[in-house]
Amino acid sequence: MQNQEQIIKINSFLSIALPIIVSVVRAILQSLDCDVKQEGKGLDLAFSIKKGEKQVRFYLQNLLLEIATVDRDEQPLRFDERLRDFDYFLSKMVSVTQSKLNVLFHLLEQEDVDAAIENIAKDAQQYERIRIWKFDSRKPP
Repeated sequence: MQNQEQIIKINSFLSIALPIIVSVVRAILQSLDCDVKQEGKGLDLAFSIKKGEKQVRFYLQNLLLEIATVDRDEQPLRFDERLRDFDYFLSKMVSVTQSKLNVLFHLLEQEDVDAAIENIAKDAQQYERIRIWKFDSRKPP
């Protein structure tokens, strides 16, 4: 069962930090010549990202929860009280964002998605947890 006090702290933090985190992620992607479209809001926020012929969808829920909580998979969720220190917030935001975007960059840089996933697997020790869904719009022969 979730602790209401913790949920309120997490929601309060995200109501302030979400625009900052979203702006940083968008700026990084746009600086790499990605076409970025924002869809949804709050924890349902996603970016539809297109670079060249590739298109990916980047959901921010896990990124946001990893920043806001001690452990996003822990039940009940606990707000990371150290985030009250702005330097810590910046450090954690950069670290978590970098780990998530590294996976995305592997997918965008490689022509072959399967090769990109192999490269991600080689870097797996730096990721606490990742999930990649691959949808192929091509019809089978």
